[in-house]
Amino acid sequence: MLPNYEYFSKFNWSSNPFTLTVFPELMVGYSQQTYSLLSHIHNSHKFALIVGPTGSGKTTLLLWLKSQLMAYKKFFPYYISKPPRSPSNLILLIKSIFGFNLLDRFRNRKLSFFDIQKFIYRKLRNRHLILLIDEAHEFSLSNLEWLRTITDSIPNFSVVFAGLPNFEKTLETRLPTLWMRITTKEYLDSLSKTETESLINKRIEDVGGDGIKPFSAEAVNKIFEITGGFPREIIKICDKLIRLAAEKNITNINQAFVEEIISGYAIPKSLELKVSLSGKQNQILQLLNDNPNLTPSDIIEKLDISKYRSQDNAVRSINNILRRLMKDDLVQRKRFANSYVYFLTGKAKTIFTEA
Repeated sequence: MLPNYEYFSKFNWSSNPFTLTVFPELMVGYSQQTYSLLSHIHNSHKFALIVGPTGSGKTTLLLWLKSQLMAYKKFFPYYISKPPRSPSNLILLIKSIFGFNLLDRFRNRKLSFFDIQKFIYRKLRNRHLILLIDEAHEFSLSNLEWLRTITDSIPNFSVVFAGLPNFEKTLETRLPTLWMRITTKEYLDSLSKTETESLINKRIEDVGGDGIKPFSAEAVNKIFEITGGFPREIIKICDKLIRLAAEKNITNINQAFVEEIISGYAIPKSLELKVSLSGKQNQILQLLNDNPNLTPSDIIEKLDISKYRSQDNAVRSINNILRRLMKDDLVQRKRFANSYVYFLTGKAKTIFTEA
């Protein structure tokens, strides 16, 4: 068994590239989402929402946004790893963002929600505050309502939430006043096979390595297949492979070696279900999660059907997929006017909630 540092030296690595440390500069994929969010902020919109299951890269994306916005003097991006759970903690957070000096104490001996808007506005001056709030599903409803009220009254104040899919449902059903103000919603699903390779490549080259070595292209394809392209799962299984390869002094991690350790790899149940589905099935489930009660025609309008020979061919294919999803207890339907609308079952919803 080789010590890790001795094994790493075989590839000129300075350290293990596959730790769960967040490196926003190494982010791959989600180009459409990043473009949309940056456009949202540059156009001074108020609320944006990033939705994705555990391990899909929400934290990395928020920190990437922060790094991009810091290049502009007019923006004041502030990342919050967990939302405050009480009104008093929300006030403490705002104090910590801006500081609360002697002059502030003279003006507001005890800062409260009734004068907090004036305090923030005075502190910002000409800058635009963007709160990047992670784990937003842990927010209390009262704090969300206060945050909405504060943001409404300050022109240069925006919020980007990132949370699990159940947060979106909470806003829609329990806080419609905030839900209606969210003008940009972006969904993080998983990386493609090419993006999976790019993630591994970037991680390795960041510590001094060369390309994807010691992984073969076939091994990377197998890693994608096992993990479904979820960034955190990719990193975790690569770390496991590297550790086992070091123990056995293996310098070429091929597909056979990856397959050898699959039985010992526990993928979260919600991701396991998702990985077992085809790409088109996943697309349809994602659509129904984002937009419940769609007819087959609605689904076709939202999908890219350019690969089908004709519209009729697309309709037949989508109906066949819906029947298969119903058989697997992932989709249900109900009569609506002269058609049927489709929606997710509880079993399917586990794919889009916490893993």
